[in-house]
Amino acid sequence: MMPVVSIRARVFNTLTSVAFAAAAAGTVVPGQAAPSGSPPQPEKVSPEPVLALEAPEGHCVVDAAEASKPGLETAFEPGLKSGTELLALYVPCTSLAAARAGTVEWLPEWVAIEKNTVTYPSDDDRSLGTHGAVGQLCQDAQSQRWGHPSNAGADFATLVNDASARLSYDTPVIFLGVVGEDENACYLSALRIVFSPSGKPQRFLIVTAFMQAGDRWVMQSTRRELGQTREAAEAQFADAKRQTRSFSERNR
Repeated sequence: MMPVVSIRARVFNTLTSVAFAAAAAGTVVPGQAAPSGSPPQPEKVSPEPVLALEAPEGHCVVDAAEASKPGLETAFEPGLKSGTELLALYVPCTSLAAARAGTVEWLPEWVAIEKNTVTYPSDDDRSLGTHGAVGQLCQDAQSQRWGHPSNAGADFATLVNDASARLSYDTPVIFLGVVGEDENACYLSALRIVFSPSGKPQRFLIVTAFMQAGDRWVMQSTRRELGQTREAAEAQFADAKRQTRSFSERNR
């Protein structure tokens, strides 16, 4: 049985890149070894959650094959190296139409939905209830072990504005840490400089929501170009919360 620290390490590796990758892993959780001479114990099998996904308002799904074509690049990068599966990648419909028409260089803004392909490895996690592991993850993220800043309850726009002033080629990624928690998700955020296919630097704000579906993590990451106003940051965070609430209502 994989120790809980191992899975949480994988989860927090996502925060380092704030991006997702598709990978395969098993879904069988081994049972405890039977005493010598006892009949073998059946393995615990955790069923795959059947998820109802829906494109965020104004977004269209990007087919993986299409995304590899010149002009349709998304700059979507893997964060977890294994144990996750990319379920859907959405981009603004207007941007996708412009990319297909050849009037924009790439598709830098997106919403990614990812599922952890391994189950919670601990009965302690399983007993926490429908949303209990979300609160536990938020606590772990802010612990001394992981060291992500505790900014839940702080003014999000101010956090973004202060971090933006420190973002540079020498410091191309700034983590804002845990920026919120509700009954649906634990929210983390970061700012990042990303280069377009032609080498043009662009500044982005990423909000990542960690949600539960059965005994799996589902992670939603939204990336938008960093705006110049407080309202732009507040709107992105509010949209992330609306999308996680909608996901929760469809996948209880």
